[in-house]
Order: sequence, then structure tokens, then C-alpha cells
Amino acid sequence: MPPRLAKQAERGEIDLAFHITSPDADNFHQQPLFTEHYVLVGRKDHPRLKRWPTLVQFCTLEHVIVSPDSGGFSGPTDAALAELGMKRRVGLSVPHFLFVRSVLATTDLVAVQPFRLAKHWPELRVVAPPIDVPGYEMSMFWHERVHRDPAHRWLREFIVKSCLKEWRPCVFAESRLMMFSHDRLYRYY
Repeated sequence: MPPRLAKQAERGEIDLAFHITSPDADNFHQQPLFTEHYVLVGRKDHPRLKRWPTLVQFCTLEHVIVSPDSGGFSGPTDAALAELGMKRRVGLSVPHFLFVRSVLATTDLVAVQPFRLAKHWPELRVVAPPIDVPGYEMSMFWHERVHRDPAHRWLREFIVKSCLKEWRPCVFAESRLMMFSHDRLYRYY
């Protein structure tokens, strides 16, 4: 858990935080919510996404990247490519995932995005990327001071149930079926 969020929770400024699961979240409870994976997204009629791109084709596409930390041009996809000695073309960096949708719908840029976000964008084509980009597990965190609070417990249980309802199989393009689910169910204590 980022130090800034931890300090805010310790001071009582926030009661609940959502972040990537952390093995070293001392003094905090955490509940995994879902495991996320990445997909390649572009506009529905993108000329180079009518077929699944090869790895070489993927690297020649012009990408938009989300960089909440002031305009970086590198992310998990770039790390995976670097292991293979390859690079992609990143032409635009935006500060948040919400900017990506309109950029992709109106340009030939593509993006590697979390599936849970991209599946709600009907105007865009979602395909499996030609490289395995490591996903992440999203958790909610809370401080001990609110752990036994009945209202807080109700909210946490509601969030867990909502995340479990959200799971659905998905179809990528015409002939390839891929199903993603939780690799395990989490009991809430």
C-alpha cells in the first residue's frame, strides 16, 4: 500500500483504500477483490486489429499509455517486451484510464488496458495481446480502527459481493473464446 494512503488511513482521513495487493501492508487488513488481466484495445474499425496482430505488428502500432505519475512512457507492457528484446511505439501518455476511451475511439492509437475497464466500451475492439503482460490482484485495505465497525463491515461485504457479481466470461473477436475468472473465491472474515 502506498505510504501516502497508509498515513491517511492511520490519521483517520480515509477509511477504505483500493490498491494492488501488497504482502507488506503492516497494520492493515486487506481483502483481495479480483484478479485483473490486460487486453489490447482499439477502435472497432481499426484497420490493423481486424486480425490478431503478431508481436512484431503489435510493436509497430502507435500506443497510448496511462501514466498517473506525470507522463511516463513505460509500463508493464514495456517491461514484458524488454524481456524479449523488443520495444513498442508509445505516442501518447495520459494521466488516467478515463482519457483513453475517447482517444482510442477517434484515432488509430491502441492501448493495453485492464479488461474490466475495456469490456464496457462497446465502440472499441478488444483482443488478446500477442504478449503476456502480467496482471495484478486488486484489494481493498482498511485500518484496524475500523475493522470491527458494523457499518464499515457491511460496506466491505457489499463491495466483495459486488466484485464477485461482476465476473462474466468474454469472447474475443470472431473465433477465439477466452474465459477469465477468479482463480479462487475469497471468504470474508
